[in-house]
Amino acid sequence: LEASQAKSIDLESSLVAEREASAAKYSELEAEKTSLKAELQDRIKSLQLDVDTSRDNLTQMETILANAESQSAALKAEMERHIEGLKTELDASHAKSIDLESSLVAEREA
Repeated sequence: LEASQAKSIDLESSLVAEREASAAKYSELEAEKTSLKAELQDRIKSLQLDVDTSRDNLTQMETILANAESQSAALKAEMERHIEGLKTELDASHAKSIDLESSLVAEREA
């Protein structure tokens, strides 16, 4: 009977020790879980900030591109008007040159 009681006490002590070890391991795993969860949330916040920054940069680039396209179109229109003006001047100069040549020819013949 004493041997049986001693064995029972040993088993109970063993179970208590096992429960305490399990509880300690559980606490350790819970702490690790909490730490990993916090780290994951920090990473998510960081990535969200990166996404927001990238989105803002993209919006700025789109605005810059739209302004550049607008300026390019305005410059092109201005250059086309200038070219047309030069063509008109060239045509007028050519016509004047022909008139002068005709006048010279007429003077020589006269």
